[in-house]
Amino acid sequence: MSLISATTRAALEELLETALRPAPDHWLQIRFGSEIIGHIQPSYVPTIDAYIEQAETPALARFGDHLQLENLPPFLLSQLLQDLAEFLKKNNLAPGWRNEHFSWLDTLGHERFRMERAVFRSLGFHSRACHVNGYTSQQEIYLGLRSNIKATDPNMLDNLAAGGISADETLQQSVIRELWEEAGAPLEIARLANPVGHIHVRRIVEPKGLHDESLYTYDLLLPEEFEPQNKDGEVSEFIKVPFTQAANLILEGALTPDAAAVTAEFLLRKA
Repeated sequence: MSLISATTRAALEELLETALRPAPDHWLQIRFGSEIIGHIQPSYVPTIDAYIEQAETPALARFGDHLQLENLPPFLLSQLLQDLAEFLKKNNLAPGWRNEHFSWLDTLGHERFRMERAVFRSLGFHSRACHVNGYTSQQEIYLGLRSNIKATDPNMLDNLAAGGISADETLQQSVIRELWEEAGAPLEIARLANPVGHIHVRRIVEPKGLHDESLYTYDLLLPEEFEPQNKDGEVSEFIKVPFTQAANLILEGALTPDAAAVTAEFLLRKA
């Protein structure tokens, strides 16, 4: 028997169906070969044009209605893109700078370039993250309240652990790291996280640009004695709520958009 009503289930299904939104037609496209890989909001375009004009070897070239990313070996392209990232930072168009690199992967899984993670949204590049649903045998799920100093979605509820996958990390390494940093889960618990799926999300995030990300989702059945404890200052507290209450919190807008999609998918399977 389902724990959530048919109306709630339909609302969660609709949330998932609308998580992947199209990029705005009027945003400037970035192409790599013939593939569209990025989108730049109109207010950023003059700064991009200024970068192209002043750069000795720009990573991008302007071709009418789109920008073309140079087809170079990954190491060389990454160097040029980091120069672009620094230029955007100097012009206050790279909010949330982290001194951490994300990788952009092609359809075959090859890394074609890497650059500062904050700029992925500025340019609308596709990124990757892991999200862990931490739950108990009593049909309860843990949610973490994001710190009020977080650059993105402060004071909103998130999954037990969630975060971007750095350039040199595997998915499993990222999951284990995030579970320790955000929830204090030791290795003997973290390594039991079970991969269950993938959710592609895309939406405009003001004023940063386009958030286009693959969320790799994991379930983790937690021992009854486990109590999450944040280690990195990014979570102010954790709450443990019944599955039905978690559904209500999603529909009230209390969760971050990404965590809402991940938790909704979990509840549709488990509740």
